[in-house]
Amino acid sequence: MKKIASKLLGIIATTACMVISSPALAEDTIRLGLQSVPTDVLYSAKDWGKPFGLKTEISNFSSAGDSLKAFLAGRVDVVSGGAARLVTMAAMQPEQFFIVAANQYGGDRYGLMVAPNATYVTIEDLKGKKIGVVTGSGAHGTLMLYLSNKKIDPNEFQFVNMKVSDIAAAVNRGVIDAGLAWEPQVAISEVGGTTKRILSMKGVSESPNFILVSREYAKSNPEGLIKYIASLMAMSDFIAKEPAEAGMLIASEINKSGIEMNPKAMALAVSRVIVDPKIEDRLISELPPIAEPMIATGRIKSMPDFKALVNTSFYDKAALLYKSKAQ
Repeated sequence: MKKIASKLLGIIATTACMVISSPALAEDTIRLGLQSVPTDVLYSAKDWGKPFGLKTEISNFSSAGDSLKAFLAGRVDVVSGGAARLVTMAAMQPEQFFIVAANQYGGDRYGLMVAPNATYVTIEDLKGKKIGVVTGSGAHGTLMLYLSNKKIDPNEFQFVNMKVSDIAAAVNRGVIDAGLAWEPQVAISEVGGTTKRILSMKGVSESPNFILVSREYAKSNPEGLIKYIASLMAMSDFIAKEPAEAGMLIASEINKSGIEMNPKAMALAVSRVIVDPKIEDRLISELPPIAEPMIATGRIKSMPDFKALVNTSFYDKAALLYKSKAQ
């Protein structure tokens, strides 16, 4: 699992996807900061920007923290940000960016895994046991919310902070009794027989990731941003209509690195992720509850104005562009 995860980080290495300009759509360029998640691998596997006259320069990062650092340093124009990190940026550097689209969300992409022959069936069965988590991650925060909703004290479990790439193997070897991870790690280990999933965080919260754009790029190249969001719409529709083919494309991209990936695992992974660029009010409404404990502990000074950061004008124009190209 660790080898696969490290390869996933390498296969989206910095590339430039060249497209041919057309009279109808002059070529624009956008620099993207992607991570090793199925949807980002899929975006790298196909030139989604080409039909819209968009040239994408893709850089891969090992974590959201690294990609956001590059974003704030001006090395990429667009990046995705999870809810917790977005709250911090909204409090500290709101003048740097707009929230222009949703990226991926849905609690089903977080899964609690145990060994294939384990007898654990529910979370209650794991009281007093070791559970591997990535402390501070969206998955970890969603699990804490799940326990709170169930009125279960987190102190009844032994949480072990680990790298997500190590969790499935540690579960399989018995180093820990269970592990909480996100896709595609969960699907890969399930399909491969390394672990089995006994619980997902579906329905607990959406735990959204958002598409962030630098205000400088939005001002200097609004057409490029519109084309990029339109390309996300195209990919979103493709996943919804052709999940098996999406899994094949992702697996094929991973296979280029010399790692044999099961397309069924990738299809399963994307089936557990909601990919829809439209920003729903319910997604933004998840941010204040995340900010409240940060304020209480002094991590941020006050509640950010999240609605002021949302700019849907680019999405609206992208929807018109996508509709015109789809006809």
